Amino acid sequence: MILRVLRKLLQPSRLDEYREIIELALQSGYRITSLADWYNHNFYEGEKVLVLRHDVDLLPFTAWKMFLLEKELGVKSTFYFRWLTEDAAIINKIKAEGFEVSLHFETLATYCKQNRIFRKEDVTDAVMGNCLNILKEEITRFESRYGKIQTLCSHGDKRNRVLGLQNHKIMEHVSRKGLGIAFETYDPDIKSRFENYISDSSINEKHQWKYGTTPKEAIAKGSQSICLLTHPHHWYYNPLLNVKRLIVEYLDNR
Repeated sequence: MILRVLRKLLQPSRLDEYREIIELALQSGYRITSLADWYNHNFYEGEKVLVLRHDVDLLPFTAWKMFLLEKELGVKSTFYFRWLTEDAAIINKIKAEGFEVSLHFETLATYCKQNRIFRKEDVTDAVMGNCLNILKEEITRFESRYGKIQTLCSHGDKRNRVLGLQNHKIMEHVSRKGLGIAFETYDPDIKSRFENYISDSSINEKHQWKYGTTPKEAIAKGSQSICLLTHPHHWYYNPLLNVKRLIVEYLDNR
């Protein structure tokens, strides 16, 4: 445990690695874009496409650093912010540059925390109905602050692991049209559109990439469609930020 904490405190920035991935994709002829843009252009059928998705779980400033890098390289992406990581100044500036910004919802987990629900069998249809109504209110609140959204993304909370139910389970109780969105990112119909779906992991994990390959490997082999999911707090570090991250992470997981 102590060694793990020390590794997190001392871990270096990985932004140079992220730059290399983007530059390699550009050099390899990939269109790099957001989820909404990809969807609105019929998945860019016939082109090599790299869709960038960022789940902003902790420390919104780390998302800002990734945004600046992408802006410099002339590419767009999607950022999903939790209420915990909502930063109006950052969100408004990112959106003003034509990036997609939307909600990283955790409605089911939050409801179960507030109502002390720990067992899957206690998540009844009534609970799901309440969560669905709350999610609709959350979408309305987010849109009132930042404008119309087109996609949603479920966050994975510790309570979801305890329950064995993810937040996107709510989506089974309503149509996309019923929420006024095009899709939720974990919709099987959406994920199946990608030849490679890749997610990052902490630099302290044995494997820093999930789901069978790395971005550079997928790009090198010429994969037709890649979705690259990153969590910005895995990519930008400095000593002070590392301490803050540990504190926020501890409080968030209680």
